[in-house]
Amino acid sequence: MKPAGEAGDVTISKRISAAGRGEVGAGQGGFTLLEVMVAFIIASLASLVLYQAGFNGAAETAIAARYQEAVVRAQSRLASIGTLTPLQAAQASGDDGGGFHWTLDVTAESSSGTVTLYDVQVTERFGDRQVTLLTQKLGAGR
Repeated sequence: MKPAGEAGDVTISKRISAAGRGEVGAGQGGFTLLEVMVAFIIASLASLVLYQAGFNGAAETAIAARYQEAVVRAQSRLASIGTLTPLQAAQASGDDGGGFHWTLDVTAESSSGTVTLYDVQVTERFGDRQVTLLTQKLGAGR
């Protein structure tokens, strides 16, 4: 008879864990189906959060671009008052195209006889948002 451990002998050890499951071989382990499912759910939730953050960032970028366009349009309209259109007390509004609508309000603030100080307000609206710019300009007296 050969002593144990010599060539040709096969030894299988079986141990019983605390949970009562039989495991073949020492050191063999793995993940249970429940652990894999929990890991998959956590990864899915993390992916969802990242997707939502990216989507919200893109939407906010588009809104910021519309605000920037509204400011440029309002600045352009303010610059034209007194140069392209006469500086006098008036109210006007119109369509700027591209979903933008403007409102102009020019009021005389004070006058010294030869010059008049006017308050000029331009509002650009787009959707349910708006940008309002205010300035004061000097014009010929009344």
